[in-house]
Amino acid sequence: MTQGSRRCWPGALVAVSLLVATPSAHAQPQGAPLRIHVRGSAQIDAVAWTEPDGFVVRGSVVDDARSALAGAPISIQAITAGGAPVALPIAEGCAADGAARAREHRASRDGYVIVTDERGAFCLRGRAPLANATLRVRFAGGKLHGAAEARIPVEALAAPLSSVILRFDPPLDAIDLDRQSETVTVALRIDRSGARGPARGALLERERLTIALEDERGVKLAEAATGGDGRARFELDTGRLDRPGRGALRARFDGGATLAKASVTQAIVRHAQVTLALSHPLEPARAQEGVPIDVEVSSSRGPVDGGVVEALRAGEPVGAAAVTSGKARVIAAFTAEREGTVPLSLRYVPAAPYWLPGPELAIDVPVAGPGVWRQIALGAIVLAVAGWVLGGWRRAPKRAAAERAKEPKAAAPPGRAGVRIMGPSERATGWRGAVADAHDGTPIARAELTIVVPAFDGSGVVARASTDDAGEFEIEAEHRSDARLVVRAPTHSSYEQALPPPSTLAIALVTRRRAVLDRLVRWARRQGAPFEGPPEPTPGHVRRVASRVQQHDVERWATRIEHAAFGPAPVDERLEEDLGAEEPKPGVSQLTP
Repeated sequence: MTQGSRRCWPGALVAVSLLVATPSAHAQPQGAPLRIHVRGSAQIDAVAWTEPDGFVVRGSVVDDARSALAGAPISIQAITAGGAPVALPIAEGCAADGAARAREHRASRDGYVIVTDERGAFCLRGRAPLANATLRVRFAGGKLHGAAEARIPVEALAAPLSSVILRFDPPLDAIDLDRQSETVTVALRIDRSGARGPARGALLERERLTIALEDERGVKLAEAATGGDGRARFELDTGRLDRPGRGALRARFDGGATLAKASVTQAIVRHAQVTLALSHPLEPARAQEGVPIDVEVSSSRGPVDGGVVEALRAGEPVGAAAVTSGKARVIAAFTAEREGTVPLSLRYVPAAPYWLPGPELAIDVPVAGPGVWRQIALGAIVLAVAGWVLGGWRRAPKRAAAERAKEPKAAAPPGRAGVRIMGPSERATGWRGAVADAHDGTPIARAELTIVVPAFDGSGVVARASTDDAGEFEIEAEHRSDARLVVRAPTHSSYEQALPPPSTLAIALVTRRRAVLDRLVRWARRQGAPFEGPPEPTPGHVRRVASRVQQHDVERWATRIEHAAFGPAPVDERLEEDLGAEEPKPGVSQLTP
């Protein structure tokens, strides 16, 4: 069987269409919500062959979850090897002998047009032979699914063939590369209703039929024969598969004297667990200045690329770094009152669903005490302060301590959105500081900061400023107790809080991709089992559980979050709000059979 489909990557197609206002009579009102559609992909599996008095084309249309697309309009054209159109004879729907004849299909400029049945299947039988041609079978797509096309060669066979249908049973959508092998079962079914002549009267056995298993690269992985139940069972060696990522498995049957060719494709995710190890022993360092921690990030398939390693102290983030080519350098900054060791833990935060975080790595960080010269300097300061006090200096010691507390300090990424006051402002009525990523500390350019106050009419905007390429800003306004600070950025979730007094600020924002993932994790933990899977819920886990328990609203929501968090399209503010509005309510699901 030949198949084809148009998709951005194996297994899924995310097409986000933004319907914006245009200057026309039916233009969308200004300020109206932006409508966003997430479409799945479609796939065509088909085969065609000649008969003494005509030809047959038979196939099916499914989505990326292998669910049938019923009522899908299919167009069929015939072309030569050079691409020239071929005239098509009158055709009719396939029907068993003695059954009512299906309606005729006369070829138009666009060829035949036929609609799939409730199983997503279609079949046409032409009234004249069609040799040396290729059929172009196309599904134009719809609101929920993208377009798909397949080119099916018409094979010249001496006798009519019975159609063969393959399917993965049970469906397999994930493969653990840390396991040595994975059991894959493919079921073969023979459709006798479409055969005529010798094939229809023959005893068609499903036993000892050879099925090959391939990956998305076309690499042959294994071969097995069907048993008496029509099932071929494979013990797939995972070592022959490609690295972690999205891919596909294809089962292929090459046909025989009475049976047509067939194939079926299943989108999969190959995943592996990530382990962390120190690149070298840690050297003593001063905690306030930041302790550099070099980490090796690997899996059973070699170095890991992407994601973030976070350092935590008592569960609170004290540093983070991006992973590149299996390495990450985390600068952990925290307070330590004395020399010794401080327990920290390192954890991996994946940026793609095919990397699974392993257990946290517990480490003891050696912390150095103040150096000799620093101790001398501190002693001199103490003596000077004591001399000033004895000399009649009137200012209270508590005030001096308060002033020293206002001095800016270097801070590690906090791991969550928020605003920290780092010190007093240089201006009595202004704010200055920087906006950075909450997890890796990367400066955020073109972030917009707005000071707003309640207003009966108008926007209520008092002042507005944007960050430069280094993520830094300055904004001037009169401080009011009812004012609020709103921070927005192109790729990060918005943050809002009460406006602090004029000061130097460190503002942290969380990326929208991470925000939508965090929303799903919080939802799954509120639901508990079976949605809360170890080590933490993922969109794929929630989607598979929802499919099993037939909570299809949850399945659709988890699929959209997976596409948003790991897909190629950027996550904008409208999509983030849309996913938040679609979050399933606790204990409420729209069950569909």
